[in-house]
Amino acid sequence: MAVGLVATVVGLLVDTVEVIRLGKGVRDYVSRRRKGFKDKVNIPRDQENRMRTLISGSIGSKLMNAFISYVERGDSDPLLEVIDGVERRELIDVSIDLIGRNPEVMYRSQFSRDPDYVYKYVVQEGLETRDFPLVASSSAKFLELVNNLHPSAKKRIILAMPVVVGFQVGQLIGSTAKFYPLHMARGSGYEEVEPIIKF
Repeated sequence: MAVGLVATVVGLLVDTVEVIRLGKGVRDYVSRRRKGFKDKVNIPRDQENRMRTLISGSIGSKLMNAFISYVERGDSDPLLEVIDGVERRELIDVSIDLIGRNPEVMYRSQFSRDPDYVYKYVVQEGLETRDFPLVASSSAKFLELVNNLHPSAKKRIILAMPVVVGFQVGQLIGSTAKFYPLHMARGSGYEEVEPIIKF
């Protein structure tokens, strides 16, 4: 079970980081690891920094550190430690920022802690329309990862993204996971949106 979960987590992380145009390099490293390649691999510093910027947060940072360790050394023990340490959580908070609004700052101000996971894809020139499908797919893979790590936890999510991308993300994750949005109410901070019940 643990080996299968590690493989799932590694696969979803590889799919998620493709958005920052490192996918082929990271995929090659992971493919070599799966084939039994034992030599140490050094991920270029700029790639490593971009990966750490893409996924952070109180749990996300630990997960990214363990993933980088797996890619560089082939050691899955740090990934197993992170997985074992998080799967029994009751509440998980996720922040996805595609437009540079930094919602995790307001989250920290209101709740006095960092979100558990932060996905931040922000480029200086802005998000191009042609990039919407790739970014939506990457975001959906990230949410799938969170759902796999915390299947029974209540997952609250902050989305700072164009509506079209949010719609695409919703279509990609479908009904496989229940995420409860946190809505930004001016003056009072984040409030949880009640789930919609369809009859």
